[in-house]
Amino acid sequence: MEPAHLIATALCVLGLAIRDIYELLKRRALVDTEDVRVFTAVFASMCVMWVSWFSVGWLDPAHVAIAQVIRWVGLGAVLAGAVLAVGGMWQLGGVENIDHLVTTGMFSRIRHPMYIGFILWILGWCAFTEAVTSLVLAPFLTASVVWWRHLEEAELEARYGDEYSEYRALTWI
Repeated sequence: MEPAHLIATALCVLGLAIRDIYELLKRRALVDTEDVRVFTAVFASMCVMWVSWFSVGWLDPAHVAIAQVIRWVGLGAVLAGAVLAVGGMWQLGGVENIDHLVTTGMFSRIRHPMYIGFILWILGWCAFTEAVTSLVLAPFLTASVVWWRHLEEAELEARYGDEYSEYRALTWI
């Protein structure tokens, strides 16, 4: 394997591990989510994870043959995921310590557009690049995103109670 591919894969896994550890520490109240240094470190690790994720696909020396139409659908999924993830982040006005329940715009239909966007990025990129390493990593990345969503759902339920339950009943994922 090429060193650049191994480095990209390691950085992707490391970034994912940092985010998962942060979520565990946050749930146990062992990290101050208001601390700018903590936020900066976690945000930087997420950026490294996503950049390395996209690099893994390009740099992977092993590929599987996928029908061209599926590859282009994958690219469409990546683009749709980017719109959802960036749009959700923009509408929230951040990614952490949001002090109110957002139920308008894209959040009026989808509770977690950023997580849906991340999953579309993951699956779409696998299809588009036809990369074996991406196919191997995708279930782990997707499982983490689903876990983050689960943790966030529990936090929002505890914070907003019936208001969140009603909102949840009216929205998709």
